[in-house]
Amino acid sequence: MKNILPIIAVLFPLIGLTQPKYCDVSFSYELSATSQNIKFISKTVDTNRVVSWYWDFGDSTYSNLQNPKHQYLQNGIYIVCLTIYTYDSCENTFCDTIKVGPTSSYYSISGNVNAGNALLPSGVVLLIDKDNNYKAKRYCLVNNGHYEFYQVQAGNYIIYAIPNFNIDINYYPTYLPTYLGDKTKWQDATGFTVASSLDNQNINLKCNTDILYGPDTITGNIKILDANSFEYNIYYNNWFGNNVSHSSINLEIAPNVPVILLNSDDEPIRFVMTDSTGSFLIKNLPIKVYKVAPEKAGLVTIPAIIDFTATASNIINTNLFIATSNIYSYVSENNYSETINEISIFPNPVKDYVNISIILKQSISFTVSIQNIEGKTLQNNSFKDSRNITLPVNNLLSGIYFIKIQFAQRVPVIKKIVIQ
Repeated sequence: MKNILPIIAVLFPLIGLTQPKYCDVSFSYELSATSQNIKFISKTVDTNRVVSWYWDFGDSTYSNLQNPKHQYLQNGIYIVCLTIYTYDSCENTFCDTIKVGPTSSYYSISGNVNAGNALLPSGVVLLIDKDNNYKAKRYCLVNNGHYEFYQVQAGNYIIYAIPNFNIDINYYPTYLPTYLGDKTKWQDATGFTVASSLDNQNINLKCNTDILYGPDTITGNIKILDANSFEYNIYYNNWFGNNVSHSSINLEIAPNVPVILLNSDDEPIRFVMTDSTGSFLIKNLPIKVYKVAPEKAGLVTIPAIIDFTATASNIINTNLFIATSNIYSYVSENNYSETINEISIFPNPVKDYVNISIILKQSISFTVSIQNIEGKTLQNNSFKDSRNITLPVNNLLSGIYFIKIQFAQRVPVIKKIVIQ
């Protein structure tokens, strides 16, 4: 059944002879609760005097019912007229001009953000449009635990609350960015349809009670590969005094992105935000295996695996990028200096063949693969020990690709190449 959207009516008076009061006529209309048909309701002073009703719906269809239902098959502007006839020969007509289709109606959405039994003192809430590939459409700052969006168009949405905490202080428990529905991943968020103003859309922040303290640190940076996948008008704003502004937009940098720290069981335990340069820092970590997973609605995150038990380093740097449909991670080869002496890729940009020089300090097996920006593997080859490798790329379309070098039981090294 074709959907009929709300209707705007403009009164369209008829000019004619004065009629007796009991012959006055008008009508109203409403949407049925069980369908999108329009229900027209005739209004007369004395219904008992009326012997017939004649409806002209303005689309070459008609009805003789007193209160008919009608469905327009196309959006547009129609003049609907109702004519009544009474038993004492009175005839009168009333018309409305109506618009069937999208309207300019706006609504509000509001609620509280709860951190346990208290209201969140500071944070930001994102309004995310499900109908537009989960793009962030609006944001508002949390004010004494309350948020509110005005002038929201009808549609389907999810809401994401990001708390603002000083990362240099260990809080207990640790509250995490959370979607409406008390979930930390956008795939699990509770969506809702806006067709009227909504209040009490409360978000209860998820929390973690683990006490973490240790010598290790994770640093990193998030880059943007596909400008169409990032809402610069939303994320390039000074949410928490981090000096992010529209006057300094860099199309390759992703500020204000939550970076979630997961344990080896994929449970969120901490989070930080990228700063104005797209960088982040997670410190005071015990020697364990972690996963780093930026969270952005609509994009599937492939976490970076950080294993402090497999390296003597107390600091590991992980770089991540935002692509068309996912967030991908890679770890710098500098973190594996005990194994790798040098990795170089040339030329770059490349046309027909790409050369990869891998010089290792010890004998180790590894694979070299080429992946597209969606993470799909296009080529995969296995090797052992230092070597020079030449891979054909003349069968690939122009664009951005990644060389993934996977060492046995290690986090992969990934390099970006551009194929002309």
